[in-house]
Amino acid sequence: MADEIDTRVSLDLDPEAAMLTIVDYDDDTASYVSTAKSAFTEAFTSLRAIHDAKAAVVDDPTLTEAGALLKVDDFAQKRMIAKVYPLWDTASSTLNAKVEAWEKEMTKAVESKASQMVSSEIRAHFKGLKTGERMAAISQAIRDGDDVVASAVLGAPGMLSGIDDEMKPILLREYHERFNPGLAKRLRAVTAARDLIDSRMGVLKKEVAKAVGTIKLKGNTFDLHGQYSGEITPAQLRAKRDKSHKPFTV
Repeated sequence: MADEIDTRVSLDLDPEAAMLTIVDYDDDTASYVSTAKSAFTEAFTSLRAIHDAKAAVVDDPTLTEAGALLKVDDFAQKRMIAKVYPLWDTASSTLNAKVEAWEKEMTKAVESKASQMVSSEIRAHFKGLKTGERMAAISQAIRDGDDVVASAVLGAPGMLSGIDDEMKPILLREYHERFNPGLAKRLRAVTAARDLIDSRMGVLKKEVAKAVGTIKLKGNTFDLHGQYSGEITPAQLRAKRDKSHKPFTV
Protein backbone atom coordinates (compact mmCIF):
# COMPACT_ATOMS: atom_id res chain seq x y z
CA MET A 1 0.00 0.00 0.00
CA ALA A 2 1.01 3.62 -0.38
CA ASP A 3 3.36 5.02 2.28
CA GLU A 4 0.68 7.49 3.26
CA ILE A 5 -2.80 6.01 3.31
CA ASP A 6 -5.26 8.32 1.55
CA THR A 7 -8.57 7.79 3.31
CA ARG A 8 -10.37 9.74 0.60
CA VAL A 9 -10.12 6.74 -1.75
CA SER A 10 -11.47 3.25 -1.04
CA LEU A 11 -8.83 0.73 0.02
CA ASP A 12 -10.44 -1.63 -2.51
CA LEU A 13 -8.69 0.39 -5.23
CA ASP A 14 -5.28 0.63 -3.59
CA PRO A 15 -2.95 -1.23 -6.02
CA GLU A 16 -0.84 -2.92 -3.33
CA ALA A 17 -3.86 -3.94 -1.26
CA ALA A 18 -5.64 -5.24 -4.38
CA MET A 19 -2.68 -7.40 -5.40
CA LEU A 20 -2.45 -8.86 -1.90
CA THR A 21 -5.94 -10.33 -2.34
CA ILE A 22 -4.52 -12.59 -5.06
CA VAL A 23 -3.38 -15.71 -3.18
CA ASP A 24 -0.80 -16.69 -5.80
CA TYR A 25 0.64 -13.19 -6.23
CA ASP A 26 4.41 -13.24 -5.70
CA ASP A 27 7.67 -12.71 -7.60
CA ASP A 28 6.82 -15.65 -9.88
CA THR A 29 3.48 -14.28 -11.02
CA ALA A 30 3.83 -10.50 -10.64
CA SER A 31 4.84 -9.92 -14.25
CA TYR A 32 1.82 -11.87 -15.54
CA VAL A 33 -0.67 -9.68 -13.65
CA SER A 34 1.22 -6.40 -14.10
CA THR A 35 -1.52 -4.97 -16.33
CA ALA A 36 -3.97 -5.28 -13.45
CA LYS A 37 -1.63 -3.54 -11.03
CA SER A 38 -1.01 -0.75 -13.55
CA ALA A 39 -4.76 -0.27 -13.96
CA PHE A 40 -5.30 -0.05 -10.20
CA THR A 41 -2.34 2.32 -9.84
CA GLU A 42 -3.66 4.73 -12.47
CA ALA A 43 -7.17 4.59 -11.00
CA PHE A 44 -5.92 5.29 -7.48
CA THR A 45 -3.68 8.15 -8.67
CA SER A 46 -6.48 9.67 -10.74
CA LEU A 47 -8.98 9.53 -7.89
CA ARG A 48 -6.53 11.32 -5.62
CA ALA A 49 -6.07 13.95 -8.34
CA ILE A 50 -9.85 14.45 -8.56
CA HIS A 51 -10.07 14.92 -4.80
CA ASP A 52 -7.21 17.43 -4.98
CA ALA A 53 -8.98 19.30 -7.79
CA LYS A 54 -12.18 19.35 -5.76
CA ALA A 55 -10.32 20.92 -2.84
CA ALA A 56 -8.49 23.45 -5.02
CA VAL A 57 -11.48 24.71 -6.99
CA VAL A 58 -13.13 25.94 -3.80
CA ASP A 59 -10.58 28.77 -3.71
CA ASP A 60 -11.47 30.02 -7.21
CA PRO A 61 -13.51 33.23 -6.61
CA THR A 62 -14.69 33.38 -10.23
CA LEU A 63 -16.72 30.17 -10.01
CA THR A 64 -20.16 29.56 -8.55
CA GLU A 65 -20.79 26.32 -6.68
CA ALA A 66 -22.34 24.87 -9.82
CA GLY A 67 -19.50 26.09 -12.00
CA ALA A 68 -16.94 24.59 -9.64
CA LEU A 69 -18.73 21.24 -9.64
CA LEU A 70 -18.83 21.10 -13.43
CA LYS A 71 -15.16 22.03 -13.65
CA VAL A 72 -14.21 19.15 -11.36
CA ASP A 73 -16.51 16.76 -13.22
CA ASP A 74 -15.04 17.79 -16.59
CA PHE A 75 -11.56 17.11 -15.22
CA ALA A 76 -12.65 13.76 -13.80
CA GLN A 77 -14.37 12.56 -16.98
CA LYS A 78 -11.44 13.61 -19.14
CA ARG A 79 -8.96 11.76 -16.96
CA MET A 80 -11.07 8.64 -16.60
CA ILE A 81 -11.96 8.38 -20.28
CA ALA A 82 -8.45 9.20 -21.51
CA LYS A 83 -6.46 7.05 -19.09
CA VAL A 84 -8.20 4.95 -16.49
CA TYR A 85 -11.06 3.21 -18.28
CA PRO A 86 -8.93 2.22 -21.29
CA LEU A 87 -6.34 0.73 -18.94
CA TRP A 88 -9.00 -1.29 -17.14
CA ASP A 89 -10.46 -2.54 -20.43
CA THR A 90 -7.00 -3.50 -21.67
CA ALA A 91 -6.16 -5.26 -18.41
CA SER A 92 -9.39 -7.25 -18.50
CA SER A 93 -8.99 -8.35 -22.12
CA THR A 94 -5.25 -9.11 -21.77
CA LEU A 95 -5.73 -11.19 -18.65
CA ASN A 96 -8.74 -12.98 -20.13
CA ALA A 97 -6.70 -13.92 -23.20
CA LYS A 98 -4.09 -15.48 -20.91
CA VAL A 99 -6.78 -17.34 -18.99
CA GLU A 100 -8.30 -18.78 -22.16
CA ALA A 101 -4.91 -19.82 -23.58
CA TRP A 102 -3.73 -21.44 -20.36
CA GLU A 103 -7.06 -23.16 -19.77
CA LYS A 104 -6.48 -24.95 -23.07
CA GLU A 105 -2.96 -25.87 -21.94
CA MET A 106 -4.40 -27.37 -18.76
CA THR A 107 -6.53 -29.84 -20.71
CA LYS A 108 -4.27 -30.55 -23.67
CA ALA A 109 -3.41 -34.13 -24.59
CA VAL A 110 -0.36 -35.80 -23.04
CA GLU A 111 2.13 -38.30 -24.42
CA SER A 112 2.65 -41.64 -22.76
CA LYS A 113 5.98 -41.94 -20.94
CA ALA A 114 6.01 -45.76 -21.12
CA SER A 115 6.65 -48.07 -24.04
CA GLN A 116 3.73 -49.02 -26.24
CA MET A 117 3.54 -52.51 -24.71
CA VAL A 118 3.63 -51.28 -21.10
CA SER A 119 1.12 -48.51 -21.86
CA SER A 120 -1.27 -51.03 -23.39
CA GLU A 121 -1.01 -53.26 -20.31
CA ILE A 122 -1.65 -50.32 -17.99
CA ARG A 123 -4.73 -49.23 -19.95
CA ALA A 124 -6.05 -52.80 -20.04
CA HIS A 125 -5.65 -53.02 -16.27
CA PHE A 126 -7.58 -49.81 -15.70
CA LYS A 127 -10.31 -50.79 -18.12
CA GLY A 128 -10.88 -53.95 -16.09
CA LEU A 129 -11.58 -51.98 -12.91
CA LYS A 130 -14.99 -50.86 -11.75
CA THR A 131 -15.82 -47.24 -12.57
CA GLY A 132 -15.30 -45.92 -9.03
CA GLU A 133 -12.08 -47.90 -8.56
CA ARG A 134 -10.80 -46.75 -11.95
CA MET A 135 -11.28 -43.06 -11.24
CA ALA A 136 -9.81 -43.36 -7.75
CA ALA A 137 -6.78 -45.24 -9.08
CA ILE A 138 -6.07 -42.68 -11.83
CA SER A 139 -6.39 -39.75 -9.41
CA GLN A 140 -4.13 -41.53 -6.94
CA ALA A 141 -1.48 -42.11 -9.61
CA ILE A 142 -1.58 -38.40 -10.47
CA ARG A 143 -1.31 -37.35 -6.81
CA ASP A 144 1.58 -39.78 -6.28
CA GLY A 145 3.43 -38.25 -9.23
CA ASP A 146 3.38 -41.54 -11.14
CA ASP A 147 3.77 -40.01 -14.58
CA VAL A 148 4.25 -43.40 -16.26
CA VAL A 149 0.84 -44.71 -15.20
CA ALA A 150 -0.99 -41.39 -15.48
CA SER A 151 0.35 -40.59 -18.95
CA ALA A 152 -0.30 -44.12 -20.18
CA VAL A 153 -3.97 -43.78 -19.28
CA LEU A 154 -4.42 -40.17 -20.39
CA GLY A 155 -2.14 -40.35 -23.44
CA ALA A 156 -4.57 -42.47 -25.43
CA PRO A 157 -8.28 -42.43 -26.31
CA GLY A 158 -10.37 -42.71 -23.16
CA MET A 159 -12.23 -45.80 -24.36
CA LEU A 160 -9.01 -47.84 -24.14
CA SER A 161 -8.92 -47.29 -20.38
CA GLY A 162 -12.67 -47.12 -19.80
CA ILE A 163 -12.74 -43.34 -19.31
CA ASP A 164 -15.74 -41.46 -20.73
CA ASP A 165 -15.35 -38.25 -22.70
CA GLU A 166 -16.72 -36.06 -19.91
CA MET A 167 -14.19 -37.24 -17.33
CA LYS A 168 -11.06 -37.08 -19.45
CA PRO A 169 -10.76 -33.23 -19.53
CA ILE A 170 -11.18 -33.20 -15.73
CA LEU A 171 -8.44 -35.79 -15.31
CA LEU A 172 -6.19 -33.99 -17.80
CA ARG A 173 -6.53 -30.80 -15.80
CA GLU A 174 -5.69 -32.68 -12.61
CA TYR A 175 -2.67 -34.15 -14.41
CA HIS A 176 -1.35 -30.79 -15.60
CA GLU A 177 -1.90 -29.20 -12.18
CA ARG A 178 0.27 -31.95 -10.69
CA PHE A 179 2.99 -32.11 -13.32
CA ASN A 180 3.03 -28.46 -14.41
CA PRO A 181 2.52 -26.57 -11.13
CA GLY A 182 4.09 -23.39 -12.52
CA LEU A 183 1.44 -23.09 -15.21
CA ALA A 184 -1.32 -23.92 -12.74
CA LYS A 185 -0.09 -21.20 -10.40
CA ARG A 186 0.10 -18.60 -13.18
CA LEU A 187 -3.40 -19.53 -14.32
CA ARG A 188 -4.80 -19.10 -10.82
CA ALA A 189 -3.08 -15.72 -10.49
CA VAL A 190 -4.23 -14.26 -13.81
CA THR A 191 -7.77 -15.61 -13.29
CA ALA A 192 -7.93 -13.91 -9.90
CA ALA A 193 -6.48 -10.68 -11.35
CA ARG A 194 -9.01 -10.65 -14.20
CA ASP A 195 -11.90 -11.26 -11.81
CA LEU A 196 -10.56 -8.50 -9.55
CA ILE A 197 -10.52 -5.98 -12.41
CA ASP A 198 -14.00 -6.96 -13.56
CA SER A 199 -15.57 -7.01 -10.10
CA ARG A 200 -14.16 -3.68 -8.93
CA MET A 201 -15.19 -1.58 -11.92
CA GLY A 202 -18.36 -0.76 -10.00
CA VAL A 203 -16.31 0.40 -7.02
CA LEU A 204 -14.22 2.57 -9.32
CA LYS A 205 -17.24 4.35 -10.79
CA LYS A 206 -18.73 4.93 -7.34
CA GLU A 207 -15.44 6.40 -6.14
CA VAL A 208 -15.35 8.77 -9.12
CA ALA A 209 -18.87 9.97 -8.32
CA LYS A 210 -17.93 10.39 -4.66
CA ALA A 211 -14.77 12.33 -5.51
CA VAL A 212 -16.62 14.73 -7.83
CA GLY A 213 -19.57 15.15 -5.49
CA THR A 214 -22.92 16.89 -5.91
CA ILE A 215 -24.65 20.06 -4.75
CA LYS A 216 -26.70 19.43 -1.65
CA LEU A 217 -30.09 21.09 -1.66
CA LYS A 218 -31.91 22.70 1.21
CA GLY A 219 -35.58 22.02 1.84
CA ASN A 220 -37.82 19.54 0.07
CA THR A 221 -37.04 19.24 -3.62
CA PHE A 222 -38.84 16.80 -5.93
CA ASP A 223 -37.81 15.61 -9.38
CA LEU A 224 -40.07 15.20 -12.41
CA HIS A 225 -41.30 11.83 -11.15
CA GLY A 226 -42.30 13.17 -7.76
CA GLN A 227 -39.41 11.50 -5.97
CA TYR A 228 -37.54 13.39 -3.28
CA SER A 229 -34.10 14.50 -4.39
CA GLY A 230 -31.73 16.19 -2.00
CA GLU A 231 -28.95 16.90 -4.46
CA ILE A 232 -28.07 18.04 -7.95
CA THR A 233 -25.65 15.89 -9.90
CA PRO A 234 -23.11 17.11 -12.47
CA ALA A 235 -25.14 15.42 -15.22
CA GLN A 236 -28.23 17.39 -14.24
CA LEU A 237 -26.27 20.63 -14.15
CA ARG A 238 -24.73 19.96 -17.52
CA ALA A 239 -28.14 19.25 -19.05
CA LYS A 240 -29.50 22.56 -17.72
CA ARG A 241 -26.44 24.43 -18.93
CA ASP A 242 -26.59 22.94 -22.42
CA LYS A 243 -30.30 23.73 -22.64
CA SER A 244 -29.67 27.36 -21.69
CA HIS A 245 -26.98 27.63 -24.41
CA LYS A 246 -29.30 26.56 -27.27
CA PRO A 247 -30.80 30.04 -27.92
CA PHE A 248 -27.27 31.35 -28.49
CA THR A 249 -26.39 28.80 -31.14
CA VAL A 250 -25.62 30.52 -34.44
